[in-house]
Amino acid sequence: RGASLRTMLRCALLFATLVAAAALRPTPPPPLATRRGALALATLAAAAAAAPPRAACAKSDFKWGPMARMSEAEMDGLDARSREPDAGVLLPGGVRVIDMVVGDGPTPAEGQRIYAHYKVWADGFRAGGVADWSFYDDRPYDWVLGQPTDRIPSGVDTGMRGMREGGWRRMVVPAAYGEAGLRKVNVGIGKSRFTGLKAPLVIQSNAPAYFDIIMLDGGSGRCESLLRPPGVSEKDARKLKSMTCSSKYEIY
Repeated sequence: RGASLRTMLRCALLFATLVAAAALRPTPPPPLATRRGALALATLAAAAAAAPPRAACAKSDFKWGPMARMSEAEMDGLDARSREPDAGVLLPGGVRVIDMVVGDGPTPAEGQRIYAHYKVWADGFRAGGVADWSFYDDRPYDWVLGQPTDRIPSGVDTGMRGMREGGWRRMVVPAAYGEAGLRKVNVGIGKSRFTGLKAPLVIQSNAPAYFDIIMLDGGSGRCESLLRPPGVSEKDARKLKSMTCSSKYEIY
């Protein structure tokens, strides 16, 4: 009986130790609250809090896409190289295109609908507050290549040429939003976007903007089939959500 009692006491002590250790362990942040989640390019809050440094061998929080197999150290290295003055390629119109990771999927043609997650800064990549990003939508943003929108300026649309699905690209776009600049975007009920008449400028008039872009569907149909399925009206299709088009209703 004495040996049995000692065994029970040891087990109880071990259990108490494990419970105490679990209570002291910090709760890991959700994917979108980490520094990598803050990139977007996130999977990809308007300015996600930076995560504490991780070991170089630690993997990123991304489960799909160009960052899924990278360590934090590898991503930090790419980030540092993208900030060099002569990084990437300078296009004739002045847009600097920096391929962080070249995708292995199809390359969209002019007039083809593409799906991508994006994030925009005013003062440099991952510098200061975020001016706009697609992750609030719980789905990638889609547009027709060659037809810029209010969210995808002409310079960005031009900079998408030659990008392959699954790729991660950065762009420095001069005078990205023209004379009007970009005013602060608010997210309301149901994650609807709106900008007040007196909203402050987050990208100044004729100022450059820094874009992070991850292309999720450049022709494979992986997003098209989930977010614009046959027989569903455009209005109802806009209500469908899938953050990385890996499955239906994939929301973080």
